[in-house]
Amino acid sequence: MKLMDINEFSKPEEEIARSKRVFGLLYGIITGLTYAIASYAIDGTILSQSHAYLPWTMLISGAILCATACGIFGWLTSYLESSLTGALFWLLAALLLAGITVALPMYIMPFVATQFDPALASLMIYERNVEFLSRFGVTLAWILPIVLIVGVTQVPILEPAVFATSFFGKMKPFLFSIVIISLGSMMIDDVINKQLRSAIVSLDKTIQFVVDNKGNDNVDKVLSREMRARSLTGVLDEVSETRYLFVAGFDESLGDLDILVKFEDTWAACEVLYSQPLVCKPVPAK
Repeated sequence: MKLMDINEFSKPEEEIARSKRVFGLLYGIITGLTYAIASYAIDGTILSQSHAYLPWTMLISGAILCATACGIFGWLTSYLESSLTGALFWLLAALLLAGITVALPMYIMPFVATQFDPALASLMIYERNVEFLSRFGVTLAWILPIVLIVGVTQVPILEPAVFATSFFGKMKPFLFSIVIISLGSMMIDDVINKQLRSAIVSLDKTIQFVVDNKGNDNVDKVLSREMRARSLTGVLDEVSETRYLFVAGFDESLGDLDILVKFEDTWAACEVLYSQPLVCKPVPAK
C-alpha cells in the first residue's frame, strides 16, 4: 500500500493561509480606499465645480496613501491571525490615517501642485504653525473607534469568508468595512477641508458674478455688495471665465486665506476672510 506524502497534507493548509493573507490585504486596501473616498470625494466634486486647480489631488493622493497603509496592516493582521495583535496594527493605521488627513491639505497638496506648476512655489505663504497637533488629535479621536472596530473584527470576519462558496459570503467582510468606515469618516471633511474649500467656493462665486455682469450698467447694487464684487476692482481687466483657484496661504486658524487665481496668463492674489472675499491684487510678473 502506497503511503501518502506528508507534504500532501500541508498543501491545503498553505493555500488556506495564503488565501487569508490575500483577503487581509484586500480588506485593508478596501478600508483605506473607503476612508479616502468618504473623506475627499465630496471635497473634490465641489472643488471641480468651483474652478479649483487640481481638484482631485487630495482624493487621488489620499487613496494611494490610505490604501497602501491599511493594506499593509491588513496583511500583517491576517499573517499573524491574532485579533489582539491586529488591534495594535490597526491602532497604528488610525495614527497614520489621522496624520495623512491633516497633512494632505497642508503639506502634500502644496507639494504636488508645485510639481505641476513650479511657479506656485514662490507664491505660497503657508503658516506652518496651523495647530497640527490639535487637528491631528481631533481627527484621531473621531476615527480611532471605527478603525479599531474594523481591525479587531478582521480575523473572525475573514475566517468564514475564506471558506465561503457564495459571492455574498466572500464579499460580506468587505461590505462590513465599507459601511463602518463610510459612516465614521463623513465628519472628517470638517476638520480642515471645508474651511479651505469654502474660501475657494466663495471667491469663485464672486468672480462668476463679475464675469456675468461685465458691461452691465444696471447691476443691483445691493446684490453686488452681497457678492463682494468690489474685492475684484484691482484685477477687473484680468477677470475671465477661464480661471483656476488655489489656496496659496492661510493663518493659524485657517480663517484668513490667500487664494491665487490664474486668469488666462496672469495671476491674481486674493485675500478671503472667513469665506468673504476682501481684496484681489495682480501678481507682478517675474
